[in-house]
Amino acid sequence: MEVVTGALKDYAWGVVDGLVPWCEPTAAAQAELWFGAHRAGASPLVRDPDRSLADLPVHDGMPLVKLLAASAPLSIQVHPDAARAATGFAADRAKPHAQRRYSDDAEKAEMVVALTPFDAHAGWRDPTDAADVLRRAGAAPGIVDVVHHADRSEAVRALLSLSSAETEPVERQLVPAAVAARWQPSEVSALARVAATHPRDTGVLVTVLLQHFQLQPGTALAVPAGVVHSYVSGIALEVMTSSDNVLRLGLTPKPIAVADALAAIRTDRSPLLLAESDHMSPIQMPFSVQLLDARMTVTAAAGHHRVVLCLAAGCDVAGVALAPGQAAVLPPGDPDVLVAAAGRAVVVTGSS
Repeated sequence: MEVVTGALKDYAWGVVDGLVPWCEPTAAAQAELWFGAHRAGASPLVRDPDRSLADLPVHDGMPLVKLLAASAPLSIQVHPDAARAATGFAADRAKPHAQRRYSDDAEKAEMVVALTPFDAHAGWRDPTDAADVLRRAGAAPGIVDVVHHADRSEAVRALLSLSSAETEPVERQLVPAAVAARWQPSEVSALARVAATHPRDTGVLVTVLLQHFQLQPGTALAVPAGVVHSYVSGIALEVMTSSDNVLRLGLTPKPIAVADALAAIRTDRSPLLLAESDHMSPIQMPFSVQLLDARMTVTAAAGHHRVVLCLAAGCDVAGVALAPGQAAVLPPGDPDVLVAAAGRAVVVTGSS
């Protein structure tokens, strides 16, 4: 067993000191805190801060656990499935001087568990509803027809192909159009936040195609690889396979990869909303998540990668005390351990 701290990511969409008390204040945007072995942000070892989990092969393949704080909408993105990730990563390696599209060769399936109210867009809104809002906002009849009747990839491609002159007048009317179409206030608010953050971005129009979710603390959203999504705002726990593959469609100054992202969409997969539960193990995810409240005790069984993350008031793992923002990481070969939470903690168990 190793005890680790998180690797901090200071992306611009983060919240200023939003991940305190799980890390030190920085007076700057704090977006993600990574607990895992992925080399893009491997967790430092408490016993030797100059080393990380990436230096210990026994932890290869473990789930990647993140704390996420979003003050602004993240990009519209798709994660590739296993076959596409392997092919894309190999193609990138064959062209070392070209722009990299894939960070690794692994499928990225993820689940987000709200710690505060959390807004997200994921999967597809009913095409009739999406077309209605775009029509009310003044989109050209041809675009409205594509959104209403074409497959979703073609609808996204059509919206992203619009010029600024075509996009801007429609974008300005989207929020009033959503109100007129009787969208729920939370849906309108999320759309308004996206539009205000990314003016003149065609990705704002694509947001109209996406289903909105407002998660309350303790509820979760499972997002399989191949599902289009964009997180909007809030603080959450994020659990995923050990991958950093992101193919972006818009709402970002980072490189976008429209062709790759559209090709990665899986029409046979959908997001799954999960009610608050002590133990979440959706069939689409290769891991399970247990949420522990004060004075709860569970056994984290051997035979699987396990991550025990302390969120509040301390946690004991096999006699080792964890402070908030510390995690105990156990490989499959380590024995069963008893986890006792003094406050709030999470136990993530991988499929291997």
